[in-house]
Amino acid sequence: NSVLQTACPRCGLAPPTGGLAVWVLVQCPGCALTWTYIPESLDTEQLYRDEVYQLVDNRGSIFEKIILWEASAVLSRAEKLLVSKSRRLLDFGCGKGQFLKQAADMGWTAVGVETSRERADFARTRYGVQVYGELYANGPIGAGDYDLITLNHVLEHLPEPLGLVRELLQSNLSRDGIAMLEVPRLNSWQAKIGGAAWMHLDLPKHLSHWTQGQLTAALEEMGYTVVARRRFSFHLGVLGMLQAIGARVGYRENIIVGLKRKRSPGLLALVLCLAPLALVLESLAALWNRSGIFGLFVRKSAGVQAG
Repeated sequence: NSVLQTACPRCGLAPPTGGLAVWVLVQCPGCALTWTYIPESLDTEQLYRDEVYQLVDNRGSIFEKIILWEASAVLSRAEKLLVSKSRRLLDFGCGKGQFLKQAADMGWTAVGVETSRERADFARTRYGVQVYGELYANGPIGAGDYDLITLNHVLEHLPEPLGLVRELLQSNLSRDGIAMLEVPRLNSWQAKIGGAAWMHLDLPKHLSHWTQGQLTAALEEMGYTVVARRRFSFHLGVLGMLQAIGARVGYRENIIVGLKRKRSPGLLALVLCLAPLALVLESLAALWNRSGIFGLFVRKSAGVQAG
């Protein structure tokens, strides 16, 4: 598989090509979405083989506990929003299966979709969850008719994000079901602090870069209404702020990679010094709706046939 992106993934408008560098951010003059200009095809398998995306077995670690706790919070919020007592979940882009594992522990019937064979196999063998590994094009996944469909930090990786979301929800979400989409927030405080070193820019893997208003408008155009929001994450929000502050004081390496692999005394000291500040700043950013991530819970608008 390969990725090539020379036009806005939302409205299809191509920018003037004169002087554009490879992997530069472009703000669409039509719809205002910021996206990544990729004029030459990139091998997606090779693209995700770097250290940041390298699979690590962190079962039993503090990182896993935080991820499972946050998954529990998302699932509990969805349970309060659902009309039906049925609990059928589709986690699209499920990674190594931690969200699915938490859902199963909470009584959900949960399945996932993950095109990375290594991650899909990890989810099946280590967490015992059901995962489809085929590349999605259209139609129902399994039996369809899911009460909750989640896309956790998936949208920004998709070459045609809105078309896929439209088809996925139209073919798989139950009539009264809920979808939850979470992405990095382009106009966050940590994005401004980190600048080009902001962890969640992640060029060229992140193809589109969203504000809450832009994604809300796009989903409303599809026929969906936002019924709840999420704007704080220990796992990705505070970590993103930590990376942004670290870049400001001269730490140019990726903190995720450092914590996964090296854990040098210098890095651990830096994390211990900056983590309290990162937590305070990200908490304040969340209050001002400028946190590093945001999630939208949506359902089909009343009286509208979504599609």
